[in-house]
Amino acid sequence: MQHLYSVLQTGGVGLLESPTGTGKTLSLICSTLQWLEDRNKADAQEALAASTSQESCCGTGCEADSDLPDWMRSRGAFGALHPSGEAPAKGAKQLARSGARPPGLQEERQGISKEEAEFLLDEWESEGEDCGSKRKANGYASIDSSSDEDGTDTEEEETPKRRQVYFCSRTHSQLSQFVSELHRTPFAASFSVATVASRKALCINDSVQRLGNATRINEKCLDLQSGKGRKKVVTEAQGNTKASSKSHSGCPFRKANMTSQRQLKDTVLAMPMDVEDMARLGRRKELCPYYAARAALPEADLVLLPYPALLLKETRESLGVRLEGNVVVVDEAHNLVDAVNNVHSALITAQQLATAHSALESYYQRFRALLAPGNSKHIQTLMCLASTLQKCWNRPSGAAGTRLDTVNDFLFSMELDNMNFFRLIRYIKESKVLVKIAGYADATSARAGDEVTPNATDGQTQSDGGSGMSSLHALVGLASALNNADADGRIIVDTAAKTLKFVLLNAGAHFVQVLASAHAVVLASGTLAPVSSLKQQLFPGLPATQLHQFSCGHVVPKERLLAVALGRGPTGATLDLRHEQRAQSSSMDEIGTLLTNICQAVPQGVVAFFPSFAYADAVYAHWQSSGALAALRSKKHVFREPRSSVEVEAVLRQVSSLYHIAHLAQMEKGPSGALLLCVVGGKMSEGINFADGMGRCVVMVGMPFPNPTDPELCERMRFMDTCAASTPAACTDTSSAAGDGVAPISASSPGREYFEDLCMKAVNQCIGRVIRHRGDWAAILLADVRWTAGGANKPLRKLPGWIQESLVVASGFGDAYSRIRRFVRSM
Repeated sequence: MQHLYSVLQTGGVGLLESPTGTGKTLSLICSTLQWLEDRNKADAQEALAASTSQESCCGTGCEADSDLPDWMRSRGAFGALHPSGEAPAKGAKQLARSGARPPGLQEERQGISKEEAEFLLDEWESEGEDCGSKRKANGYASIDSSSDEDGTDTEEEETPKRRQVYFCSRTHSQLSQFVSELHRTPFAASFSVATVASRKALCINDSVQRLGNATRINEKCLDLQSGKGRKKVVTEAQGNTKASSKSHSGCPFRKANMTSQRQLKDTVLAMPMDVEDMARLGRRKELCPYYAARAALPEADLVLLPYPALLLKETRESLGVRLEGNVVVVDEAHNLVDAVNNVHSALITAQQLATAHSALESYYQRFRALLAPGNSKHIQTLMCLASTLQKCWNRPSGAAGTRLDTVNDFLFSMELDNMNFFRLIRYIKESKVLVKIAGYADATSARAGDEVTPNATDGQTQSDGGSGMSSLHALVGLASALNNADADGRIIVDTAAKTLKFVLLNAGAHFVQVLASAHAVVLASGTLAPVSSLKQQLFPGLPATQLHQFSCGHVVPKERLLAVALGRGPTGATLDLRHEQRAQSSSMDEIGTLLTNICQAVPQGVVAFFPSFAYADAVYAHWQSSGALAALRSKKHVFREPRSSVEVEAVLRQVSSLYHIAHLAQMEKGPSGALLLCVVGGKMSEGINFADGMGRCVVMVGMPFPNPTDPELCERMRFMDTCAASTPAACTDTSSAAGDGVAPISASSPGREYFEDLCMKAVNQCIGRVIRHRGDWAAILLADVRWTAGGANKPLRKLPGWIQESLVVASGFGDAYSRIRRFVRSM
């Protein structure tokens, strides 16, 4: 806690490792909020001192102004006169919001029905690449519309800026755990908290939630607010009936009564809530919790948000996330590099391209006579982009059916190098053209009887290629990705799967925006090991003076943990579990015999991790035919990790119910406890608690190295080697490394280190499922001959320090078995 407080005081980047059970979350809460409380007090004192100083010299200024007329002194007190163009612009904005049209500007729209008129775009004028663009609303000049991404035009009074702490984690469940820990501290009553979540997590409109797919939920929410479903309000004043200029959202939970919305926002800020709490509150109040959370964000001291809300610049701007001078705390930061790469990558399928092109073409053909020149030009550009990209699969590819290009090579080969993607993306963002085009496409499809079934599942939606909006977003996402620097990413064209993907290689190029804005960035995790690749990828050029690293030991004494590296099985055979050797029947038999012996020696629960689902299935099938499975079932109740996340909880409940009846005295009377067969990278390899009797021993079967022939991985390794060979500033050109084959990589190169680190990061997460609190104990068995290999590159050195303290390399299976047996009896 002292180290974290020091990092927050000085600023910069902090890397904090704190194993599960050491109170990591509580330490983060107490340190950051105590610092925030101290800083707020210091800011208040500085403001008071500045105010006192200003008042002391106010007399001179007042005397100087005493000769001015009263009206000029009054004007000076309230600010300077508005610029000449500002007042009309404000009136234009109010007129645009009201839905009214200026007199004399109602153009004739022959042939356009009332239903189709809602899909017409506002006029758009392009003023050149460097001068920005200007939109005309309904033929009337409108500058800088305040509409947000959702099409909502509510005008709120500006909230004074405040110092904030942004706590970011991977899942909503991890954020919920943070809230529950926060309630254990006195800070819960003294700081306001806002939790940011997706519409899918917070929407309380059952008709929208039934859509299932997150993209369609977003689309429907926008549709309900963009004018579809709105109605005029008729009021009576002094006996005269008139139509009010107000309009109501089509969603019954998005009421026009701003007082109710503000009350819900104040309730959200009054007490820390997780996503489930906010959804329940919204249902009880019959008000939208999603927009209440967004409204609460600027006024919160502590903001809880998932990774994408922090890492995407567009999302930060849309939500109003202001990093300047504030603190960012990222939990489970071992996932951060992958998260940055994923949110800035882009993927589009051939079917999505076809759907997007069809939607664009039908819209353009219907409204081309009514489109302003600016709108017409940009829509034709989008059509040209979709049409051209559909030809990318016709070009020759490598033997594996994939082709890999740099961004510039791809643009030149597709003759898209003269297309201004910056201007195109800016137009799409500011004009909200996708809502109009997708809305018209959906309406046309509905009239033709081809509307997507509202209750379609995620899989159905994806198999259909997605809706018009999702396909358009995929197209725009790829166009936006093509704005990346040539060296920062690669284009992968898969001719077999008919997919086109942009892969980000330089995560630091995007994460540097967070580093440059925030006062301090703290990356925390149970284990960040290995740390070297994390530093190289996220902040390679960061000065050492701005990087602070601290690793906390485990609260469990080293005597309550035994880690054993084993290279030979019970029969004396070498445990060579490399990909080329592990599928042999002899290797599978050796693993089965090993686990049977471990289940004999260890009471209660045993957890075994396999490198992949395919290999776990192959081993299980072999055990069924060889009789090894029957031997295992005589010692333990055997469970397998399901592929479906829905079934995971049910399996865990069954496993949990068994460990209570397992005792050493019952070992000879039948199955005792459970043997759970899990998969590295599966649902049970991270975030699951195998405390106490659920996990008295964890066995790593083999080493989960990624596929070395994967084109994306190979290119990432080449990129890291190229960057390491030059200074960070010179890391701008790796185009010569692009290709279809796998280039030889030095065993000591950064790329090879990254390849090994991917394996070790997965291992560290798996073995960290056990030893969850001070009174816990467990054994760890690393079963593969590669664990026992000597030399400076031995993988054991990349294990967390608290595990290395209890680590032994067994001379054989007999040595390992006797050590585990003695360890269990000593507990």
